[in-house]
Amino acid sequence: MPSLITTMKLRCVRLRRIVFLFNIQKMSCRLPGAKRWVALLYLLFAIQQNGSAQQNQPVSVMDFVKIRDGKKAEALYYYENNWKVYREVAVEKGLIHSYQLMITTPDSLNNFDLILVTTYKDSAQYLKSEENFQPLLKELRPNGPKLLNELKPADFRQNVFAKIARPIFSSAKKQE
Repeated sequence: MPSLITTMKLRCVRLRRIVFLFNIQKMSCRLPGAKRWVALLYLLFAIQQNGSAQQNQPVSVMDFVKIRDGKKAEALYYYENNWKVYREVAVEKGLIHSYQLMITTPDSLNNFDLILVTTYKDSAQYLKSEENFQPLLKELRPNGPKLLNELKPADFRQNVFAKIARPIFSSAKKQE
């Protein structure tokens, strides 16, 4: 779900494109007549192609979670009976592309145990995720999430950090 920081980062990217376009327009003023228009149209086309290609790429949100005090059973129960249920329905309704819950191999840092991945078909779908998930949560769990041993999520897990990623290249087939 997009945070305020994520939304602001996306707005900054758009603003940088506008500033870049403005600088190109200033540069193109030095070219004579017809060449100026050809250069400007070429650059606008190139920027538009880059922007639409970037927008049509999948966006994955990865949450890195640390299980607290050995409460693995409670954490896995919570994710299987809530997080997974929400995402199964979201996939069926076309609100997300896919999801994964991965467990990590312990290492010397031991800073997280689970990685939750939600992949959206593109940035537009990602930007609407919060708006799309709120009614889904209320519909599927009107009385709140299912919990094992009545422990609240803060008692058995800590969200260490989240990352938003886009593929540079992938083996995944393109969607139509």
